[in-house]
Amino acid sequence: MQLRIVLLFLILFPNILHADEGLNLSCMNMLSAFGKKYEPLNYKLEATGFHYFDKKQKKFTIIPSKELEFGEDRFTVKFPKYELGFQRIVYAGDTEPTITMSKYDYKNNKFLDHYECTSEKTYID
Repeated sequence: MQLRIVLLFLILFPNILHADEGLNLSCMNMLSAFGKKYEPLNYKLEATGFHYFDKKQKKFTIIPSKELEFGEDRFTVKFPKYELGFQRIVYAGDTEPTITMSKYDYKNNKFLDHYECTSEKTYID
C-alpha cells in the first residue's frame, strides 16, 4: 500500500511543481518618446544569471548572477566598456513602480542612454 502512494506521489509531483520565476525585460530608449525610431532591447534575468543577445558573436550569452551587483531596488550588469544599471522607481504621481535602465560609459565617464523597461514574469525553462 505504501509503495502505491509513493509511486502515485512521484508520478503527480513533477506535474504540479513550477520552476523558479524569471523576468523578461524589454527596454525602449526614452528618446523614442520624441519621435526617434529605436528597436527595443530584450533581456532575461533569472536566478542563474542575466541573458542577452550578443550582436558581435551572434549568440545568446549569460552573465552568471555572481558577477552582477544587486541592491535593494536595483541591479547592475558590467561589461568591459560600459555597464547597464537597472532600477525600480516610482515616478511622481504614479503608484506602480517602473523599471528603468541606464547605460554608463566607463571611458567617457558619462551616461549614454536611458531606457524605460516593461517586465513580464516567466517561468524558467
